[in-house]
Amino acid sequence: MIVAAIAVAVAGVTTTAPPASGFQSGTVPTEFVHDAVGDVADARGDIVTAGAGTDAAGYAFSVHVEAPVDPRTDVNWKLRPTRVEWFLDTNLDGTPDAFAVVDADSAGNLHAVMERYSDEFVFCSGVASYTAMHDYLARFPVGCIPGVRQFRWSVIMDYDNGTPQNDLAPDLSFAPVLTLGEVGYWMLGLDANVYKFGSAFAAARATSVAVAITPKRDGSGYWIVDPQGHVFAIGTAQWFGNAPLLAGLEAITTISATPTGSGYWLFSNRGRVFAYGDARTHGDLGSVHLNGQIVASAATPTGLGYYMVGSDGGVFAFGDARFRGSMGGRHLNQPVVGIASTLDNAGYWLVASDGGVFAFSAPFRGSMGSVTLNRPVDGLVAYGNGYLMVASDGGVFDFSNRAFLGSLADRVLSAPIVGIAAFTT
Repeated sequence: MIVAAIAVAVAGVTTTAPPASGFQSGTVPTEFVHDAVGDVADARGDIVTAGAGTDAAGYAFSVHVEAPVDPRTDVNWKLRPTRVEWFLDTNLDGTPDAFAVVDADSAGNLHAVMERYSDEFVFCSGVASYTAMHDYLARFPVGCIPGVRQFRWSVIMDYDNGTPQNDLAPDLSFAPVLTLGEVGYWMLGLDANVYKFGSAFAAARATSVAVAITPKRDGSGYWIVDPQGHVFAIGTAQWFGNAPLLAGLEAITTISATPTGSGYWLFSNRGRVFAYGDARTHGDLGSVHLNGQIVASAATPTGLGYYMVGSDGGVFAFGDARFRGSMGGRHLNQPVVGIASTLDNAGYWLVASDGGVFAFSAPFRGSMGSVTLNRPVDGLVAYGNGYLMVASDGGVFDFSNRAFLGSLADRVLSAPIVGIAAFTT
Protein backbone atom coordinates (compact mmCIF):
# COMPACT_ATOMS: atom_id res chain seq x y z
CA MET A 1 0.00 0.00 0.00
CA ILE A 2 1.31 3.45 -0.91
CA VAL A 3 -0.16 6.62 0.55
CA ALA A 4 0.38 9.83 -1.40
CA ALA A 5 -0.09 13.32 0.04
CA ILE A 6 -1.85 14.85 -2.97
CA ALA A 7 -5.25 16.30 -3.74
CA VAL A 8 -7.38 16.14 -6.88
CA ALA A 9 -9.48 18.73 -8.65
CA VAL A 10 -13.06 17.59 -9.07
CA ALA A 11 -15.76 18.66 -11.48
CA GLY A 12 -18.98 16.68 -11.23
CA VAL A 13 -21.16 16.05 -14.26
CA THR A 14 -23.88 13.98 -12.60
CA THR A 15 -25.22 14.53 -9.10
CA THR A 16 -27.82 13.31 -6.69
CA ALA A 17 -30.73 15.18 -5.19
CA PRO A 18 -29.68 17.93 -2.74
CA PRO A 19 -28.04 16.57 0.41
CA ALA A 20 -28.38 17.83 3.96
CA SER A 21 -28.47 21.62 4.35
CA GLY A 22 -25.16 23.35 4.98
CA PHE A 23 -23.15 20.81 2.97
CA GLN A 24 -20.23 22.34 1.15
CA SER A 25 -18.99 20.56 -1.96
CA GLY A 26 -15.35 21.53 -1.54
CA THR A 27 -14.21 18.42 0.35
CA VAL A 28 -11.81 16.36 -1.73
CA PRO A 29 -9.80 13.17 -1.18
CA THR A 30 -6.37 13.84 0.31
CA GLU A 31 -5.28 10.30 1.30
CA PHE A 32 -4.75 7.79 -1.51
CA VAL A 33 -3.96 4.09 -1.81
CA HIS A 34 -2.85 2.37 -5.00
CA ASP A 35 -4.04 -1.05 -6.11
CA ALA A 36 -2.47 -3.63 -8.40
CA VAL A 37 -3.55 -3.33 -12.03
CA GLY A 38 -5.07 -6.44 -13.62
CA ASP A 39 -6.29 -8.21 -10.50
CA VAL A 40 -9.78 -8.32 -12.03
CA ALA A 41 -10.43 -9.25 -15.64
CA ASP A 42 -12.51 -6.25 -16.75
CA ALA A 43 -10.50 -3.02 -16.74
CA ARG A 44 -13.70 -1.05 -16.19
CA GLY A 45 -13.86 -2.51 -12.69
CA ASP A 46 -10.12 -2.67 -11.97
CA ILE A 47 -9.23 -0.17 -9.21
CA VAL A 48 -6.00 1.73 -9.78
CA THR A 49 -6.30 4.35 -7.04
CA ALA A 50 -8.79 5.01 -4.25
CA GLY A 51 -8.94 8.00 -1.97
CA ALA A 52 -10.59 9.59 1.03
CA GLY A 53 -10.40 12.97 2.70
CA THR A 54 -11.93 15.11 5.43
CA ASP A 55 -12.20 18.78 6.28
CA ALA A 56 -14.54 21.08 8.15
CA ALA A 57 -17.25 20.52 5.51
CA GLY A 58 -17.39 16.74 5.70
CA TYR A 59 -15.71 13.83 3.96
CA ALA A 60 -15.14 12.61 0.42
CA PHE A 61 -14.25 9.33 -1.28
CA SER A 62 -12.99 8.52 -4.77
CA VAL A 63 -12.15 5.57 -6.99
CA HIS A 64 -10.23 5.58 -10.26
CA VAL A 65 -10.28 2.46 -12.44
CA GLU A 66 -8.05 1.29 -15.28
CA ALA A 67 -10.68 1.97 -17.97
CA PRO A 68 -13.23 4.44 -16.56
CA VAL A 69 -16.63 4.76 -18.20
CA ASP A 70 -19.32 7.39 -17.83
CA PRO A 71 -22.32 5.85 -16.00
CA ARG A 72 -24.70 7.86 -18.20
CA THR A 73 -23.57 5.92 -21.26
CA ASP A 74 -22.52 2.58 -19.77
CA VAL A 75 -25.22 -0.12 -19.75
CA ASN A 76 -23.61 -2.00 -16.89
CA TRP A 77 -23.92 1.05 -14.64
CA LYS A 78 -27.50 1.75 -15.75
CA LEU A 79 -29.02 -1.73 -15.84
CA ARG A 80 -26.86 -4.01 -13.68
CA PRO A 81 -25.99 -3.88 -9.96
CA THR A 82 -22.71 -2.02 -10.57
CA ARG A 83 -21.70 0.11 -7.60
CA VAL A 84 -18.83 1.39 -5.45
CA GLU A 85 -18.84 0.86 -1.67
CA TRP A 86 -16.48 2.46 0.82
CA PHE A 87 -16.42 0.70 4.21
CA LEU A 88 -15.76 2.79 7.32
CA ASP A 89 -14.34 1.45 10.59
CA THR A 90 -15.40 4.25 12.94
CA ASN A 91 -14.38 2.67 16.27
CA LEU A 92 -11.07 1.32 14.93
CA ASP A 93 -11.80 -2.28 15.91
CA GLY A 94 -10.99 -3.69 12.45
CA THR A 95 -14.60 -4.23 11.28
CA PRO A 96 -16.89 -1.91 9.27
CA ASP A 97 -19.49 0.18 11.08
CA ALA A 98 -20.82 2.15 8.10
CA PHE A 99 -20.55 2.16 4.35
CA ALA A 100 -20.97 4.73 1.60
CA VAL A 101 -22.60 3.55 -1.62
CA VAL A 102 -22.53 5.08 -5.10
CA ASP A 103 -24.79 3.54 -7.71
CA ALA A 104 -26.78 4.68 -10.74
CA ASP A 105 -30.40 4.76 -11.86
CA SER A 106 -31.62 3.61 -15.27
CA ALA A 107 -30.61 6.94 -16.81
CA GLY A 108 -27.08 6.64 -15.47
CA ASN A 109 -27.50 9.40 -12.87
CA LEU A 110 -25.36 8.69 -9.82
CA HIS A 111 -26.63 8.61 -6.23
CA ALA A 112 -24.75 8.47 -2.94
CA VAL A 113 -25.96 7.37 0.50
CA MET A 114 -24.23 6.60 3.78
CA GLU A 115 -25.65 3.55 5.60
CA ARG A 116 -25.07 1.73 8.87
CA TYR A 117 -23.28 -1.54 8.20
CA SER A 118 -25.29 -3.67 10.62
CA ASP A 119 -28.79 -2.95 9.28
CA GLU A 120 -28.41 -0.57 6.28
CA PHE A 121 -30.06 2.30 8.15
CA VAL A 122 -29.50 5.43 6.01
CA PHE A 123 -27.53 8.08 7.88
CA CYS A 124 -27.69 10.70 5.11
CA SER A 125 -27.49 11.31 1.38
CA GLY A 126 -24.46 12.81 -0.31
CA VAL A 127 -23.30 14.06 -3.68
CA ALA A 128 -22.04 11.54 -6.23
CA SER A 129 -20.28 12.36 -9.49
CA TYR A 130 -18.26 11.02 -12.35
CA THR A 131 -15.55 13.65 -12.64
CA ALA A 132 -13.49 15.24 -15.33
CA MET A 133 -10.58 13.26 -13.89
CA HIS A 134 -12.58 10.05 -14.55
CA ASP A 135 -13.04 9.30 -10.87
CA TYR A 136 -16.18 8.04 -9.19
CA LEU A 137 -16.61 10.45 -6.31
CA ALA A 138 -18.88 10.64 -3.25
CA ARG A 139 -19.04 13.50 -0.74
CA PHE A 140 -20.96 13.64 2.53
CA PRO A 141 -21.63 16.46 5.02
CA VAL A 142 -20.01 16.68 8.42
CA GLY A 143 -22.29 15.08 11.02
CA CYS A 144 -23.63 12.53 8.54
CA ILE A 145 -22.71 9.74 10.97
CA PRO A 146 -23.52 11.11 14.44
CA GLY A 147 -20.60 11.28 16.83
CA VAL A 148 -17.94 10.11 14.39
CA ARG A 149 -14.63 11.94 14.74
CA GLN A 150 -12.30 9.50 12.98
CA PHE A 151 -12.37 6.40 10.79
CA ARG A 152 -10.38 3.99 8.66
CA TRP A 153 -11.69 2.99 5.27
CA SER A 154 -11.49 0.48 2.43
CA VAL A 155 -13.38 0.26 -0.85
CA ILE A 156 -14.77 -2.37 -3.20
CA MET A 157 -15.66 -1.77 -6.84
CA ASP A 158 -18.51 -4.06 -7.93
CA TYR A 159 -18.58 -3.85 -11.72
CA ASP A 160 -21.14 -6.25 -13.20
CA ASN A 161 -20.74 -7.05 -16.90
CA GLY A 162 -22.72 -10.26 -16.53
CA THR A 163 -19.87 -11.70 -14.50
CA PRO A 164 -19.32 -9.54 -11.39
CA GLN A 165 -15.85 -8.00 -11.09
CA ASN A 166 -15.06 -7.27 -7.44
CA ASP A 167 -11.88 -5.34 -6.71
CA LEU A 168 -10.87 -4.33 -3.16
CA ALA A 169 -8.46 -1.58 -2.09
CA PRO A 170 -6.41 -1.68 -0.01
CA ASP A 171 -6.28 -5.47 -0.19
CA LEU A 172 -7.29 -7.18 3.08
CA SER A 173 -6.74 -4.10 5.23
CA PHE A 174 -7.87 -0.56 5.98
CA ALA A 175 -6.21 2.69 4.96
CA PRO A 176 -4.75 4.86 7.76
CA VAL A 177 -7.01 6.76 10.14
CA LEU A 178 -8.64 10.02 9.03
CA THR A 179 -9.97 12.59 11.49
CA LEU A 180 -12.90 14.92 10.90
CA GLY A 181 -12.92 18.51 11.99
CA GLU A 182 -11.15 21.79 11.53
CA VAL A 183 -7.62 22.02 10.18
CA GLY A 184 -5.29 24.95 10.32
CA TYR A 185 -1.82 26.27 10.95
CA TRP A 186 0.00 29.45 11.89
CA MET A 187 3.38 30.70 10.78
CA LEU A 188 5.47 32.86 13.10
CA GLY A 189 7.79 35.62 11.93
CA LEU A 190 10.89 36.71 13.80
CA ASP A 191 9.13 40.08 14.29
CA ALA A 192 6.28 38.21 16.09
CA ASN A 193 3.84 38.60 13.21
CA VAL A 194 1.63 35.51 13.06
CA TYR A 195 0.03 34.42 9.78
CA LYS A 196 -3.08 32.21 9.74
CA PHE A 197 -4.15 29.47 7.31
CA GLY A 198 -7.22 27.24 7.11
CA SER A 199 -9.36 27.33 10.24
CA ALA A 200 -6.74 29.16 12.27
CA PHE A 201 -7.88 32.50 13.74
CA ALA A 202 -6.20 35.87 13.36
CA ALA A 203 -4.79 37.88 16.25
CA ALA A 204 -2.92 41.14 16.72
CA ARG A 205 0.85 41.06 17.19
CA ALA A 206 1.65 40.61 20.88
CA THR A 207 5.31 41.64 20.99
CA SER A 208 8.17 42.75 18.75
CA VAL A 209 10.32 39.62 18.51
CA ALA A 210 9.64 35.89 18.82
CA VAL A 211 11.54 32.65 18.28
CA ALA A 212 8.96 29.85 18.61
CA ILE A 213 5.24 29.06 18.65
CA THR A 214 3.19 26.16 20.06
CA PRO A 215 -0.59 25.62 19.73
CA LYS A 216 -3.43 24.33 21.83
CA ARG A 217 -4.56 21.04 20.35
CA ASP A 218 -8.04 22.33 19.51
CA GLY A 219 -6.70 25.34 17.61
CA SER A 220 -8.37 27.85 19.95
CA GLY A 221 -5.12 29.43 21.06
CA TYR A 222 -1.34 29.44 20.97
CA TRP A 223 1.73 30.65 22.82
CA ILE A 224 4.77 32.44 21.42
CA VAL A 225 8.06 33.02 23.21
CA ASP A 226 10.94 35.45 22.77
CA PRO A 227 14.68 34.73 23.34
CA GLN A 228 14.49 35.90 26.96
CA GLY A 229 11.66 33.47 27.69
CA HIS A 230 8.79 35.97 27.81
CA VAL A 231 5.64 34.04 26.90
CA PHE A 232 2.59 35.57 25.21
CA ALA A 233 -0.71 33.68 25.36
CA ILE A 234 -3.14 34.23 22.49
CA GLY A 235 -6.81 33.22 22.11
CA THR A 236 -7.93 30.77 24.81
CA ALA A 237 -4.33 29.94 25.70
CA GLN A 238 -3.51 30.87 29.30
CA TRP A 239 -0.34 32.40 30.69
CA PHE A 240 1.35 30.23 33.35
CA GLY A 241 4.65 32.01 33.87
CA ASN A 242 7.81 32.95 31.99
CA ALA A 243 11.20 34.68 31.94
CA PRO A 244 13.39 32.13 33.74
CA LEU A 245 16.79 33.21 34.98
CA LEU A 246 19.20 32.54 32.10
CA ALA A 247 22.97 32.33 32.11
CA GLY A 248 25.25 34.43 29.94
CA LEU A 249 24.82 33.67 26.21
CA GLU A 250 21.86 31.42 27.07
CA ALA A 251 18.60 32.00 25.19
CA ILE A 252 15.22 30.31 24.88
CA THR A 253 14.96 28.67 21.47
CA THR A 254 11.76 26.59 21.60
CA ILE A 255 8.48 26.05 23.45
CA SER A 256 6.16 23.01 23.63
CA ALA A 257 2.69 22.88 25.19
CA THR A 258 1.23 20.03 27.22
CA PRO A 259 -1.63 18.12 25.55
CA THR A 260 -4.11 19.51 28.11
CA GLY A 261 -3.34 23.08 27.11
CA SER A 262 -2.74 23.87 30.78
CA GLY A 263 1.02 24.21 30.68
CA TYR A 264 4.17 24.46 28.61
CA TRP A 265 7.91 23.94 28.67
CA LEU A 266 10.57 26.42 27.62
CA PHE A 267 13.85 25.00 26.33
CA SER A 268 17.10 26.92 26.07
CA ASN A 269 19.94 26.59 23.60
CA ARG A 270 21.93 24.92 26.40
CA GLY A 271 19.25 22.27 26.86
CA ARG A 272 17.84 23.56 30.12
CA VAL A 273 14.11 23.00 30.67
CA PHE A 274 11.67 25.33 32.46
CA ALA A 275 8.19 23.97 33.22
CA TYR A 276 5.03 26.01 33.81
CA GLY A 277 1.42 25.13 34.57
CA ASP A 278 0.80 21.38 34.52
CA ALA A 279 4.08 20.73 32.67
CA ARG A 280 6.54 18.67 34.69
CA THR A 281 10.31 18.60 34.39
CA HIS A 282 11.62 15.14 33.48
CA GLY A 283 15.27 16.10 33.16
CA ASP A 284 17.42 18.39 31.07
CA LEU A 285 20.90 18.87 29.60
CA GLY A 286 22.11 21.77 31.69
CA SER A 287 25.19 19.83 32.88
CA VAL A 288 25.91 18.13 29.54
CA HIS A 289 28.38 19.35 26.93
CA LEU A 290 26.47 19.72 23.66
CA ASN A 291 27.97 19.37 20.21
CA GLY A 292 25.13 21.43 18.80
CA GLN A 293 22.84 23.91 20.49
CA ILE A 294 19.25 22.85 21.17
CA VAL A 295 17.09 24.19 18.34
CA ALA A 296 13.71 22.45 18.66
CA SER A 297 11.51 20.40 20.96
CA ALA A 298 8.44 18.19 20.87
CA ALA A 299 6.16 17.02 23.67
CA THR A 300 5.01 13.40 23.68
CA PRO A 301 1.28 12.81 23.03
CA THR A 302 0.73 11.95 26.70
CA GLY A 303 2.41 15.09 28.01
CA LEU A 304 4.60 12.92 30.23
CA GLY A 305 7.79 13.53 28.32
CA TYR A 306 9.56 15.53 25.65
CA TYR A 307 12.28 15.46 23.04
CA MET A 308 14.99 17.99 22.35
CA VAL A 309 17.15 18.07 19.25
CA GLY A 310 20.46 19.80 18.67
CA SER A 311 21.69 21.41 15.49
CA ASP A 312 24.08 18.47 15.06
CA GLY A 313 21.09 16.07 14.93
CA GLY A 314 21.53 14.73 18.45
CA VAL A 315 18.19 13.69 19.99
CA PHE A 316 17.54 13.69 23.73
CA ALA A 317 14.49 11.92 25.18
CA PHE A 318 13.03 12.50 28.65
CA GLY A 319 10.05 11.08 30.55
CA ASP A 320 8.01 8.72 28.38
CA ALA A 321 9.79 9.92 25.26
CA ARG A 322 11.74 7.03 23.76
CA PHE A 323 15.06 7.42 22.01
CA ARG A 324 14.79 5.83 18.55
CA GLY A 325 17.98 7.11 17.00
CA SER A 326 19.56 10.38 15.90
CA MET A 327 21.88 12.03 13.43
CA GLY A 328 24.38 12.95 16.13
CA GLY A 329 27.91 12.04 15.08
CA ARG A 330 26.86 11.54 11.45
CA HIS A 331 27.63 13.71 8.47
CA LEU A 332 24.96 16.30 7.71
CA ASN A 333 24.79 18.45 4.62
CA GLN A 334 23.06 21.14 6.69
CA PRO A 335 22.22 21.49 10.39
CA VAL A 336 19.06 19.99 11.87
CA VAL A 337 16.41 22.63 12.65
CA GLY A 338 13.30 20.73 13.76
CA ILE A 339 11.76 17.67 15.39
CA ALA A 340 8.20 16.33 15.50
CA SER A 341 6.82 13.31 17.36
CA THR A 342 4.36 10.87 15.79
CA LEU A 343 0.85 10.98 17.23
CA ASP A 344 1.21 7.44 18.65
CA ASN A 345 4.55 8.21 20.35
CA ALA A 346 6.18 5.44 18.31
CA GLY A 347 8.85 7.64 16.74
CA TYR A 348 9.81 11.05 15.40
CA TRP A 349 11.08 12.99 12.42
CA LEU A 350 13.99 15.40 12.14
CA VAL A 351 14.40 18.00 9.42
CA ALA A 352 17.56 19.80 8.29
CA SER A 353 17.70 23.30 6.86
CA ASP A 354 18.04 21.90 3.33
CA GLY A 355 14.67 20.12 3.75
CA GLY A 356 16.14 16.67 4.27
CA VAL A 357 13.97 14.54 6.58
CA PHE A 358 15.22 11.75 8.83
CA ALA A 359 12.61 9.31 10.13
CA PHE A 360 13.15 7.25 13.28
CA SER A 361 10.48 4.58 13.92
CA ALA A 362 8.19 6.88 11.97
CA PRO A 363 6.91 6.65 8.37
CA PHE A 364 9.00 8.61 5.90
CA ARG A 365 6.56 10.74 3.88
CA GLY A 366 9.03 12.62 1.72
CA SER A 367 11.46 15.52 1.91
CA MET A 368 12.87 18.52 0.07
CA GLY A 369 16.45 17.33 0.41
CA SER A 370 16.98 16.96 -3.33
CA VAL A 371 15.22 20.21 -4.27
CA THR A 372 16.86 23.60 -4.55
CA LEU A 373 15.07 25.84 -2.05
CA ASN A 374 14.66 29.60 -2.26
CA ARG A 375 15.27 29.85 1.48
CA PRO A 376 16.32 27.32 4.15
CA VAL A 377 13.81 25.26 6.11
CA ASP A 378 13.62 26.24 9.76
CA GLY A 379 10.67 24.34 11.22
CA LEU A 380 8.81 21.03 11.27
CA VAL A 381 5.49 20.06 12.86
CA ALA A 382 3.40 16.89 12.93
CA TYR A 383 0.35 17.16 10.65
CA GLY A 384 -2.16 14.40 9.92
CA ASN A 385 -0.26 11.19 9.25
CA GLY A 386 2.94 13.08 8.46
CA TYR A 387 4.41 16.53 8.77
CA LEU A 388 4.65 20.09 7.50
CA MET A 389 7.92 21.90 7.08
CA VAL A 390 8.31 25.64 6.68
CA ALA A 391 11.08 27.73 5.15
CA SER A 392 12.19 31.17 6.27
CA ASP A 393 10.43 32.79 3.29
CA GLY A 394 7.12 31.21 4.37
CA GLY A 395 7.17 28.38 1.88
CA VAL A 396 5.26 25.37 3.26
CA PHE A 397 5.85 21.76 2.22
CA ASP A 398 3.09 19.30 3.09
CA PHE A 399 3.93 15.60 3.45
CA SER A 400 0.73 14.28 5.03
CA ASN A 401 -2.85 13.21 4.43
CA ARG A 402 -4.02 16.69 5.41
CA ALA A 403 -4.82 19.48 2.99
CA PHE A 404 -2.23 22.05 1.98
CA LEU A 405 -3.76 25.32 3.18
CA GLY A 406 -1.40 27.85 1.69
CA SER A 407 1.95 29.54 2.24
CA LEU A 408 3.67 32.94 2.21
CA ALA A 409 6.24 32.12 -0.45
CA ASP A 410 4.82 34.71 -2.88
CA ARG A 411 4.70 37.56 -0.32
CA VAL A 412 7.27 40.11 0.78
CA LEU A 413 7.68 39.59 4.52
CA SER A 414 8.77 42.08 7.15
CA ALA A 415 10.92 39.38 8.82
CA PRO A 416 11.85 35.74 8.17
CA ILE A 417 9.54 32.96 9.32
CA VAL A 418 10.92 31.09 12.34
CA GLY A 419 8.24 28.54 13.16
CA ILE A 420 4.98 26.81 12.33
CA ALA A 421 2.20 25.39 14.52
CA ALA A 422 -0.64 23.18 13.27
CA PHE A 423 -3.83 21.68 14.66
CA THR A 424 -6.66 19.36 13.63
CA THR A 425 -9.93 18.91 15.53
